[in-house]
Amino acid sequence: MVAASVGGAFGINAIWLNPAIDTSGSASGATKTQTVKSDAIQYRYGTVELEVTATAGKIEKITELQATTSSGWESAIPVLNQEAIKAQSANFGNLSGATFIADAYKQALSNALSKLK
Repeated sequence: MVAASVGGAFGINAIWLNPAIDTSGSASGATKTQTVKSDAIQYRYGTVELEVTATAGKIEKITELQATTSSGWESAIPVLNQEAIKAQSANFGNLSGATFIADAYKQALSNALSKLK
């Protein structure tokens, strides 16, 4: 199990995943360097839109084009980026206390990864 703390606000729980979210996207189908944008995913506290660069099936970089959160949860975004790159997909553990932004982030990432060819 992975545990991390951002300002003591929350931890990563690698066991609990929200089964209602499609996190099946991965970069495995990419054969060259590509940069794709996700659709803008609206959620309870804002919008998440990501830009993903992948080379030969490996996620190299994730940039937030939009990533609005409720006050105090901005620090979740760098943790989500790190976990997504480590997992090389949108299928990684959730952030307890930051479920809404984590779910929206995973949806946006999965959407972007589905655009890789």
